[in-house]
Amino acid sequence: MILPEHEANRMLSAAGIPMIPLSIVNSTEEAVKEAAILGYPVVLKFSSAIHTHKTEIGGVILGIGDETELAEAFTKLHDLRGRLDPDAVLILEPMAGLGAEVFVGFQRHPQFGPVLSFGLGGTSLELFRDVAFRLLPSRAADFHEMLSELGSWPRIRGGFRNLPPVDEENVVHFLLQAADFVLSRPDIDEMDLNPVIMGSRGPTVTDATIVLGSG
Repeated sequence: MILPEHEANRMLSAAGIPMIPLSIVNSTEEAVKEAAILGYPVVLKFSSAIHTHKTEIGGVILGIGDETELAEAFTKLHDLRGRLDPDAVLILEPMAGLGAEVFVGFQRHPQFGPVLSFGLGGTSLELFRDVAFRLLPSRAADFHEMLSELGSWPRIRGGFRNLPPVDEENVVHFLLQAADFVLSRPDIDEMDLNPVIMGSRGPTVTDATIVLGSG
């Protein structure tokens, strides 16, 4: 069973994983009220257990700057929900801060067992496939070595272009958190955290997919 994003976010937040805050909004009025609390710009998303690749269906609207844009975005995604998945919900989030986009994945491999992956995130994941893997359980030293295997890591760590430098210890701590979480949940078969924004104050997960099995 695939959890929709808002349910995955709730599960991960409860485990102490640093998630982007989100609110479920059921009307334009609710969305406007929540945006006033979060502060513009905001993001409106389509959260569905059926359509997990939201960008491919136009289910993510970024950089919404005011009430008028938010009302237009809500109408668009409300119509999308009606066409594609009436059980989906619309969720509102703040825009994430500046930082490198990375990916953390997990899979219970039928041959190797639990495997954690890490690499470039966002659209760069499919474009460059700069990813490293480790069998779990792993120690901090294993994750330091994992990072060194990525061709992009020296540039990410040093602060590429206008992005802030990334603290390697923050990344390793986050990988240990993610590993502890999935190992504590035998019902989780797969997990994708993408993108994770590695900002100056540490990581923030802005999107998550969790696949539950029989455990």
